[in-house]
Amino acid sequence: MKRTTLAAFAGLLALTSASVAAPELQRVRGTIESADAGSVVIKTADGKSETIATSGAKFAWVVKSSLDQIKDGVFIGTATKGDNPPTALEVVLFPESMRGTAEGHYAWDEIVDTTEGGTKTKSSMTNGTVKASSSAAPKVKSSMTNGTVKAASGEGGEKTLTVTYDKDGSKTIAVPAKAPIVAFEPADAGILKPGSHIFVVAAKDSGKLEGKLVAVGKDGLTPPM
Repeated sequence: MKRTTLAAFAGLLALTSASVAAPELQRVRGTIESADAGSVVIKTADGKSETIATSGAKFAWVVKSSLDQIKDGVFIGTATKGDNPPTALEVVLFPESMRGTAEGHYAWDEIVDTTEGGTKTKSSMTNGTVKASSSAAPKVKSSMTNGTVKAASGEGGEKTLTVTYDKDGSKTIAVPAKAPIVAFEPADAGILKPGSHIFVVAAKDSGKLEGKLVAVGKDGLTPPM
């Protein structure tokens, strides 16, 4: 009897675990067709219409930014291609209120590579904190040269970032000059205007899409992530 009870209890746990498994996350990109108080309809690049619930979502504008805004301590997200080092396809600067969002390094889907021809490429995503590349160094003998700076540092304006995440994880990432640099600005559902370009992270549960993060390009901008 005791063994039967334990077996039944184990089976119940398995069913419970399956029922509370985390819903699958999906990323939806496209143009807003329509929106109401609790949902948005998106026309995707392949011509489909996706309806996403937005009542529990965080909203953000996507605005233009620049490499010089990526400073020590800033929390960013960057989709990358390749390795040794990974090369940024885009960089997003998060406001302090969104620090820690989806922190880590993980697989991403195919996105447009605007740094090389605009074709789609496989990518990974790293969300973390930019760490100063320089560190304390031993003192050495030196010379002084005073003069006029002729050229910017870094080949072609490229910048190298060290991004830390999940306490001990880190990635060194090369950011080419052509990589789109954008920033999130906190917003509300009022940004959902037909014709705007949109990026959504949504959870698919029981066949329905529930928006978690809804980001809309400001002034016609297309979210690059």
